[in-house]
Amino acid sequence: MRDRKRSYGKQKQGKAVRAAGVFLLTAVLLAGCGQPQAGATEETPDAVQRVQNETGPLRMGLILTSRDDPENQETEAAFQSLAQELGAELLVETPDVTASDAGEARALEAGTFILCDVDAIEYQMLATDALVAEGVSVIAIHPNHAEALESVLSAARGVGIYVAAFADPVTDASADACVGTAVEAAELIKNTFTASK
Repeated sequence: MRDRKRSYGKQKQGKAVRAAGVFLLTAVLLAGCGQPQAGATEETPDAVQRVQNETGPLRMGLILTSRDDPENQETEAAFQSLAQELGAELLVETPDVTASDAGEARALEAGTFILCDVDAIEYQMLATDALVAEGVSVIAIHPNHAEALESVLSAARGVGIYVAAFADPVTDASADACVGTAVEAAELIKNTFTASK
């Protein structure tokens, strides 16, 4: 088991450049998605097993809400334990924002995040894109804003990544599952991956 943590520090890039990068990666990922072929199934455990078999050892991504969320330690511990149990590599993405900033992002009304300078959301979008590029088979995320993350999370699902959200609800298109806590998400992922072996 190998662990890697990456913290997204505040970068001096223009917001438009970062947004364009996120949009471009999402567009590229969605371009490869189409209608399922006749006879294709949507059964997630089979898809997860296929991805796992094609890519070797399981790689899991965990996206936290902020650098100082009091639940980070418990969340990471649950996923470290899961990674060890499954013989997986865990990649942890930590946005460089405060728990207060993340809470404010979650409180934004639908449609308003586009008008705001909201790093808590943007960092999670970039983290999702980074994990897709790293070739993970599963992403677990405590989302900072369900609507804002829908495009990148659904794009990740479109390329076969199992997405489990926890603690805050997401849209049906965004995740394969949504549960109340990180511990429940880790247990769900464990059951999904062990049931498919």
